[in-house]
Amino acid sequence: MICAVIVTYEPDDSSLECVRSIIARCAHTVIVDNCSKESRRQALRELRTPSVTLVENDSNTGVAAGFNSGIRTAAALNYRWFLLFDQDTRIFPSTLPELLLVHAQCSAALGPRLGFLGCGYYSTLEDGTIIPGKETPPSGQSWFVTDLVITSGTLISWRNFQEIGAFREDFFIDHVDHDYSLRAQRLGFAVTRTSAPLMVHRMGAQRVRRRWRALGAKKMLNYYSPLRRYYQMRNLLALARSYEDEFPASIAQLRDWMRRELSRSLRYETGLFRILIAVFLARRDDRRGVTGKYKGGFAL
Repeated sequence: MICAVIVTYEPDDSSLECVRSIIARCAHTVIVDNCSKESRRQALRELRTPSVTLVENDSNTGVAAGFNSGIRTAAALNYRWFLLFDQDTRIFPSTLPELLLVHAQCSAALGPRLGFLGCGYYSTLEDGTIIPGKETPPSGQSWFVTDLVITSGTLISWRNFQEIGAFREDFFIDHVDHDYSLRAQRLGFAVTRTSAPLMVHRMGAQRVRRRWRALGAKKMLNYYSPLRRYYQMRNLLALARSYEDEFPASIAQLRDWMRRELSRSLRYETGLFRILIAVFLARRDDRRGVTGKYKGGFAL
């Protein structure tokens, strides 16, 4: 039996619909809410049933701590397989059967080397438009070995969670999944992903930028807040120190993604000053060894 684990923070109506899509298709669901406002938390309370457990944190402990707490809560309920989700992921009626079929194929091929299986996904724009992912998986295969998967849509066992260890809570949010992927490989596990998209996932407030602001080109922007840019930059620097010698291609890929994200943010988004401040503070805090939740005096 599989237990879904969802970490929430101020879920809007769209996110609540995503949560409902997961509850409807899993044997049990553990929701870990990171201290949302009372109105949002009350909406989550209304989802509670014998098959839905709600953990209400007194403070925002971050995504990593939320997943760790949710997995341990599910394990205490005697579940030994966990399907992890962000609040912005929606699944289909076919998601779980197809994921289990692919996992059986991975397990047969890799045996105990299989660390965990991630889901391929469609992206969704802020207006609800669904777009295909850019990555092209190997043709004719239902799964493939990869370096990095996102946490949302990841299927992992209790045994492997114990061997790989808890998600890195001092990252708070951003690159938590990448740290876990690289750490699993360092320990000798294979990280795999389904070739087919089995869910819909929203990355930031993603939308297409108007052509006149992009000099006639059609640009896809994620529109993360300056605070998220802070975590992305700070945690990438820490990730690179930990893994660049061992996984140079993976870190180079993440550095390139960060460069492109910042370049597009600075050219096409508003709030240029706050984005620059976020990058400066991220680099400063990384040099000082600052981790965890941002507690700086400048509001990002």
